[in-house]
Amino acid sequence: MVHSRRRAPTLPLWQPRTLFSANQTVSYLPSQTTPDSGTSSLNFRSGPWKLLVADIKLVVTLLLWVPYIFLPWRSTNPYSELYPSWKNMRDLGLHIVLGLLGFIWLIIVIPVWIAAPGLVFALFMLFYCALTALFCVPLDCGPRVVQSQTQHMSGREIRDGENWVFVNGVAAGNHWLQANVDMISEIFGRPVIGIHNRTYGTVFDLVECLIQRCFSYATKDTRVLYDHLKGVLLDNNIQKCVVIAHSQGGIILSTALDSLFADVPSGAFEKMEIYTFGCAANHFNNPVRFVPSPFQPQTPSADPLAPEERLIKYIEHYCNEHDFVARFGALRFSKDKLSNRFVGKVFENKGHGGHLLNQHYLDRMFAGDSSDFLEMAVEVEEDRAAQRAQIPGEETVQEEPRSSRSWPPARTDFRMASVEIPNDLEQMRTLGRSIAVPALGTGWDFAAGARAGARASAEIQSGRTVRELSRLWRYKDGRSPD
Repeated sequence: MVHSRRRAPTLPLWQPRTLFSANQTVSYLPSQTTPDSGTSSLNFRSGPWKLLVADIKLVVTLLLWVPYIFLPWRSTNPYSELYPSWKNMRDLGLHIVLGLLGFIWLIIVIPVWIAAPGLVFALFMLFYCALTALFCVPLDCGPRVVQSQTQHMSGREIRDGENWVFVNGVAAGNHWLQANVDMISEIFGRPVIGIHNRTYGTVFDLVECLIQRCFSYATKDTRVLYDHLKGVLLDNNIQKCVVIAHSQGGIILSTALDSLFADVPSGAFEKMEIYTFGCAANHFNNPVRFVPSPFQPQTPSADPLAPEERLIKYIEHYCNEHDFVARFGALRFSKDKLSNRFVGKVFENKGHGGHLLNQHYLDRMFAGDSSDFLEMAVEVEEDRAAQRAQIPGEETVQEEPRSSRSWPPARTDFRMASVEIPNDLEQMRTLGRSIAVPALGTGWDFAAGARAGARASAEIQSGRTVRELSRLWRYKDGRSPD
């Protein structure tokens, strides 16, 4: 197919070679459901400088995983970031130079700051910023917002009521951003809008990530994304908003969402769905839609929404086990920080590395007609899911006395009902009604209900394949899960 500006490759382009065929498994962590205040974002529990120190220590412990960002490096896909095209080689050369500049800066900045007078240090920083910006010009020149350029709608149904948005991650220039939105558009059969998170080289992008997520700093791309999503959510002509974020784009999206939750009516978020790859965020908020009052008796006829129902119905995070950025972000803060709020299903592709969106995520997981990743049976982390549902006040997974967990303690008469496996996976979101049923005239026992619900939900999902649990793949080739 021929486009006026470029020729778009047709997928599937290749079947990626499995490097770790002996250990092809996917670890699956169900979405966090705890509605109580026991979980909260790290940004509101610790000071920014404390978070920064903790993040620097985390980066140091993960340095051995840095080479896995680019491995495996071979690809026959013209969309891939490491495909041997002239523009890709140019961008890689610029990133090598910018990486060296960043590494040298990390070594000398503190000695210069200590030894040089204030004016000399200021001139040094000005020179270094100008030199870095000079090498960034070929990478960042172009519009802040781009459109996909593929003939994605050929022979496919046109869906005018959908808006697909993508935010790129670290070290992505305008050329890689365009390749990202084009490949997303080709796989899922929709026009895609890309918001450019401009790069300053891998090292300086990592420094920016630390500042963004520790100090809740809204960069220019965060503000552009906020404005776009706010307009889409308030537009009654748009019935669905799908947001895809990669790497640092997860931080940008998480920060924008924190403001959107305060500024946009809650009902507008029903149209939003979120999917991240190698997410670098340290939290992912999604407010609870309904919390029953302890002073208003709940009756069967009232049929209240299950406590775990949240504003955004679908959030999924896809990670490679050996991806440095995923271990720095989603894999760390969804699994190791039990009292941290990180909402959304987490799919961890065990035994695989690579951080590049097209080459290591989309190609491997969604590009082929029959993806090995989609056919893998998941290993559900039942214990961790139950531990997260205990609503710990501190970083502990010890069982608390029932009297301290029931709400209200004096009036709760909690009983367990039988659990039936739903015929349709979409019924999973209403599982709370059949697991935790408050007795007439009582309040909800949040901790016990959430913990029981997490275990029952994990048991139901155990043994299923990624294809059965993932929603994103249902959009493939222009289809719709709805």
